[in-house]
Amino acid sequence: MDVTATQARSATFALRPLSPALGAEISGIDLRDPIDAALRAKLGEMQFHTDQCHQAVPAKATLLYAIEIPSHGGNTLFANAYAAYATLPDDIKARIEGRRALNAYDKDSTQRTARYDNAASSCWHPVVRTHPATGRKALYVNRLMTREIEGLPHAESDALLEKLFDHQEQQQFVYEHVWRPGDLLMWDNRCTLHARTDFPAGERRLLRRVTILGEKPV
Repeated sequence: MDVTATQARSATFALRPLSPALGAEISGIDLRDPIDAALRAKLGEMQFHTDQCHQAVPAKATLLYAIEIPSHGGNTLFANAYAAYATLPDDIKARIEGRRALNAYDKDSTQRTARYDNAASSCWHPVVRTHPATGRKALYVNRLMTREIEGLPHAESDALLEKLFDHQEQQQFVYEHVWRPGDLLMWDNRCTLHARTDFPAGERRLLRRVTILGEKPV
């Protein structure tokens, strides 16, 4: 999702960068035609994650289409996993080189939980994955579902993961999308994390989602 400030040459659509971190808006196309812990919990109502990372073959892409949007909140945050890896200190890169992490899914929680032995689904994946199309490395851990790093004592694993989570969630790597009815967003789960902000409990947030099957991370 890395973009540069450029205008599409075609007269039929325009490309507008949405933030320095990632994201672009494409306009002029009609798709009907062919072709602190408490504060953190408040601001990231569903924590950062990548879709289906708890499965052996995760989703490579996700699409969301907005139908009903609450009066405020319910925004989607996107974090650039390429940039997160590239800016890691060299000593941290060395510590995670070649290691795997366990990703586990708790269907009843939008927040990281202490226990995961009864998780609905779990899978080990590389801490750093190589994108099969671009060849670039991306940091492939996330606060919601990554539980431990293989081969490290639990205390060391927890401390290292916390550093990685805090690093990848820095504002410089994040774009926040404020939804409008009719918006259609598509992102690459292999190099992007996403999260959802809180919204009023009495209001409805209705979106349609499509996920596209990917490949086993390496």
